[in-house]
Amino acid sequence: MKWSKCSAFTPINDRCIKMETRKVQKTGKSTLIVSLPKKWANENAIINGSLLFISQNHKGDLLLSSGKSEPDQIVKLDIGSKCGAPLIRDVIACYLAGYKTVEISSHQLTAIQKRDLHTIVNKLIGPEILEEIINKVAIHNLLSEEELPADRALKRMKNITRSMIQDALSSLIKGDKELAIDVIQRDNDVDRLNLLIARQFNDILRSVSIKQETQSPISSFNYMQAATNLERMADHASKIAEISTQNDNEHPREMTDEIYRLNSIITTLIDDSISVLLKPDNHKANHLIDKTKEMKKQSIIMTSLLWEKGDDEMPIRLVVADSMERMLDLIINIAELSINLQNAVLED
Repeated sequence: MKWSKCSAFTPINDRCIKMETRKVQKTGKSTLIVSLPKKWANENAIINGSLLFISQNHKGDLLLSSGKSEPDQIVKLDIGSKCGAPLIRDVIACYLAGYKTVEISSHQLTAIQKRDLHTIVNKLIGPEILEEIINKVAIHNLLSEEELPADRALKRMKNITRSMIQDALSSLIKGDKELAIDVIQRDNDVDRLNLLIARQFNDILRSVSIKQETQSPISSFNYMQAATNLERMADHASKIAEISTQNDNEHPREMTDEIYRLNSIITTLIDDSISVLLKPDNHKANHLIDKTKEMKKQSIIMTSLLWEKGDDEMPIRLVVADSMERMLDLIINIAELSINLQNAVLED
């Protein structure tokens, strides 16, 4: 095969496509320029003053694209008579897909449909209803990624989850039903942050704008996985709080002492798991996993001993013990994500 001086061939998905080359030229004192292939410019209607988008991948390669390849920022939904959970799921799916504006229309939106749409907006971070008429509602996302990047959102999610667990166990021990109700309500804040982090991951996959390349897809994926684990921990905190709202009995001293001990250890482990994820360190992650597994063994042994001392509290102990065990498993999952992230080095 003869190679052209001005072109080369590169395999992509087992196909060979022609790749043109261009020489870099210098203009002025420091500006470097590269000419565009004429055929590509014509096909994409590129003229003087056209806006182009440049993104950089993990290898340092640059991807050049026209405005036409930017992901569509507006999606239109004709919902007909759809309402309730199916409608909520559709709009949330559009939010996760990264659309800036979701236009919902119907021949005539009912009061129930509009109520559902307001409910959806309250479940998400960023979207607001900017237009509402008889047959259309426009939901626009006002939050930019720079205002709450994934790492900050993950830290906030961790702090809320951590406080939920502390307060749920405290409400159980003290019989504080108002505190338990507050814990259950805070679960919505964790859900909203979880959806936001998932949306940001999809944004990175869809984005061709260099200004949106604030973190790698690999990091974003692992942050999304960690957020899912935190969301499940929050669910367990809500489950414990729900028991607190239904229980008026005083608990044995042995049980309260054990819960206080576990409370302190689990919240510390949660802090450590997110810290080691945001700054991956295999040694620290493995140490955290071993520490959490040992804690899990002690928890199982102590819980079994407490059960032998009476049957009245067994349903409560069963739920608390199960939730504690699940939370420790979820902490291990996050620590393993840190190891995955540090070892996810792609070859050039």
